[in-house]
Amino acid sequence: MSSERFHPQPLKTFRGPLPSSLTDAAVEGQGEEGQAIGLLRDAGSVPPDVLMGMSLFLLVNQPRRPREDGSRPKGAVSGGVWVREQVTIHRPVRIGQSLVIEGESARRFSRRGRRYGVTIAETRDFDGRLLVSNRTTGLLSYRKDEALPDGAEGRTEDDLGFAGPDARRAVANPEIDKLTRLSPGDRFEGKRSLVSLEMMRKRDAARDENPIHTDPEVAKREGLAAPIAGGSHVAAFLTETLMRAWGPEVLLHGAHFDLRWKAQTFADTRITPVAIVKRATPELVELSLSVEGEDRTALEGALYIPLAESRG
Repeated sequence: MSSERFHPQPLKTFRGPLPSSLTDAAVEGQGEEGQAIGLLRDAGSVPPDVLMGMSLFLLVNQPRRPREDGSRPKGAVSGGVWVREQVTIHRPVRIGQSLVIEGESARRFSRRGRRYGVTIAETRDFDGRLLVSNRTTGLLSYRKDEALPDGAEGRTEDDLGFAGPDARRAVANPEIDKLTRLSPGDRFEGKRSLVSLEMMRKRDAARDENPIHTDPEVAKREGLAAPIAGGSHVAAFLTETLMRAWGPEVLLHGAHFDLRWKAQTFADTRITPVAIVKRATPELVELSLSVEGEDRTALEGALYIPLAESRG
């Protein structure tokens, strides 16, 4: 860890709507596989893969110290990599809706020569209603430091806490009837899709917050063989598959994702999204999720969709 001890730091609150370009880029970044996300956009709602990135959006919009030459650095530190996202989508977020996003840089830890940071964030509307809860873990530098000891600073895991699925919001889900017909073992597999560099650049919508996703030279400088797809971009192939199966709004009413990115998805490689129902009760559907790359699993995780509040 750093010689200077880390302490949790509140982040500057963001107030205002998300840029509509984020949703447009999410649709364009899917190429031919963005029909369900496009339907949701056309209905006026921000897609779930964009809402996974609310912590990162907050971080990118923090004030930054000027460089020695007086210029201001743009966006996130090049080389940072998203490795885990725990997110609950409590309510749909409308395109252009005024939001309040509050958060904290809560924890730092090192493991096996790599440094990580944990950011927590809550997104509310101007009336105070909770829309999205995020707990984001990022790899602070892609390059490994063999001399770095394991350790942790800031909030403990228990102190961070997290709510999981929001059963109170299940009643608003328009696709409950489809979800209640699911059974353990039901499998949903999307089309094997090419993730091209062109798609990755469309996904970033000409932003330069983290050019390891779009610039081969920067990716090479950071120790990568080629640009890598952003975490939410990879996850969008999963959400697209499920939204096609059940309806565009199905993931926007209390659903909770816990995703881990296990390997890079390099530009111009193919991936396959897979979701399998593990548990189906009157109160909850639980699915295992994965995105299979060409030679390894790129993403794995779980999805919990509440159907009703428990009476127990």
